[in-house]
Amino acid sequence: MASQGQNFFAASGDSSAWSASNEAWPADDANIVSVGGTDLTTSSAAGPWQSETAWADSGGGISPDSIAIPSWQTPVDGCSGCSKTLRNGPDVSANANFTFYVCADQTTCTANEFGGTSFAAPMWAGYLALANQQAAANGETIGFINPIIYPAAEGSGYSTDFHDITSGSCGTFSAATGFDLCTGLGSPNTTGIINLLAGSSSPSFTLSASPSSVTITQGGAGGTSTITVTDIGGFSGSVTLAASGLPSGVTAVFGTNPTTSTSVLTLTASATATTGTATVTISGTSGSLNASTTISLTVNSSGGGGGAQTAVYNSTLKAPECATVGTSCDSGPFLLLGRDHISGGAEPINPTPLTIPAPTARLELSTLTSLTTVSWLPLPATHGTTATVSATVWAYAGFTSDALDLYYAANANSPSWTFIKTIVPTKAGAQTLSTTFTLPTGSLQAVRAQFRYLGSRSSCTTGPYNDHDDLIFAVQ
Repeated sequence: MASQGQNFFAASGDSSAWSASNEAWPADDANIVSVGGTDLTTSSAAGPWQSETAWADSGGGISPDSIAIPSWQTPVDGCSGCSKTLRNGPDVSANANFTFYVCADQTTCTANEFGGTSFAAPMWAGYLALANQQAAANGETIGFINPIIYPAAEGSGYSTDFHDITSGSCGTFSAATGFDLCTGLGSPNTTGIINLLAGSSSPSFTLSASPSSVTITQGGAGGTSTITVTDIGGFSGSVTLAASGLPSGVTAVFGTNPTTSTSVLTLTASATATTGTATVTISGTSGSLNASTTISLTVNSSGGGGGAQTAVYNSTLKAPECATVGTSCDSGPFLLLGRDHISGGAEPINPTPLTIPAPTARLELSTLTSLTTVSWLPLPATHGTTATVSATVWAYAGFTSDALDLYYAANANSPSWTFIKTIVPTKAGAQTLSTTFTLPTGSLQAVRAQFRYLGSRSSCTTGPYNDHDDLIFAVQ
């Protein structure tokens, strides 16, 4: 792992000095970071560092496995009890005394009952995670840390990087100035050790949004999201915020702009705002520094009285029409219900199919009971969304000879029919046949259901058992 730039932190043990009878491995391996223990004192509860001593049970010493001293372990030259030929440990240390608050195995949490170098090792892994984050922000990688920290401990910045533990003992060894066999180079000095490993971070900032998804309604109250500026590397400037990618008819207002901490963003949709879901980008600028975050914005229709719509006969277009955008358009219980002399009599107003260039006579000798419903997902009817068209038909005993051809037109005022699908009944008698299509661009559209006996599909066929019905609906 070390050759790949990875770090493995191993507890140095809780039985004091290493020996042949007190096994150290893997803590004495030259390719891992060995972590010893200290007894930490803070200035107050959860307060800053005050002092540290060697933890009495901290493992350490000279490799019992006769592992050769690594080339980077040079600071041990000043350690009187250290070997000049074999691996010495631990490398570093952290609090290991029984001062931890522990919650495990879904049982009652405990305080001051557990400790050990197995608590110290993951704390060092946590410090390295912070250093990796800073290094990534600087476009850097860290690698195995021992070849970095040992040479640094010989420089003038030692006290900046480490807390040197100089008192206390662990069995036959004692803490001392510089490297020792109880605490190694010492415990991490917060920002100092992170900057040593990752390099000092240039002042910068990041943006975040909470919540990151906002839903608003046309003409309704706005939705809000709190934009937070997080300082990096001592950044203390003010950030000017802006929103882009807003759907047409949506406005964005920042409560505080520029801001040094947080700003409440309010998104509001006009009564005619474009519905659907869009990604809104929030950008922040402070001098030459830039950052951004995104919000998923959903704009719903106000409905405008247009929930589930029932068609009304349009005497100009001579077909049933839902003139208001809604959640669905239904032909209703009687407008298209009828099959002339075959069953139910002629349709009440004998509507004429939408044609080009002029209406033609309507055939009412069919087995099409009614073109029932057009509905859409998501709601309401919006260009590019999926619509479901359903037709209720009555099929003869030889139902496989019947077929329902479905079409749509983007412009009901001047229809050009586009084929959707042909559906063959699955049984004799009454049944509802359905399929889906994508709503094209157009504010007033139509669907056509052509029910035929034998023959080939067409938007307008003739025959004693053929019929077609149209349904017009508004789309926003």
